[in-house]
Amino acid sequence: MRDFLLGLAFVIGGGVVIAVAQTYPTMPALQYGPSLFPSLIGGGMVIGGLVLALTRIGQLRIAFAGPRSQTPRYDYRGLLISLLPCALIVFYILASEWLGAPLCMALSMLILMLLRGARPWLSLVVSLVVAAAIYLLFSRYLLIPLPEGTLLSQILP
Repeated sequence: MRDFLLGLAFVIGGGVVIAVAQTYPTMPALQYGPSLFPSLIGGGMVIGGLVLALTRIGQLRIAFAGPRSQTPRYDYRGLLISLLPCALIVFYILASEWLGAPLCMALSMLILMLLRGARPWLSLVVSLVVAAAIYLLFSRYLLIPLPEGTLLSQILP
């Protein structure tokens, strides 16, 4: 039931993100404007929420079919795991000015991959490569300044 409601919340949240993004001003000289990335993120939220909600419909039928003989135990570990991405976003916001965006992204990805059971060496390599690629894409190609951080400001290109 919780996953079904969470899926519906993501669908509603994604719809709100798309609706707000459509109010952003358009650039007449460009094919895309500032609403592109928020609309893509909102669309991903809607699709992910629909998938999550639709995959849990079978469990809803079972839950409403009849009374349960035992009280279910609440899964605190699952709750903490589901809140970890939010905590890592807060970590990025607070630490990226000092550590830098690439290091914060790499640490966040490394923690999430290790938590999901990926091999440590693969998690380390993938998180470093993806963080470097994202940093270079945004800072060099899209010209969006990301925090370099005071810790590694002399090393980054």
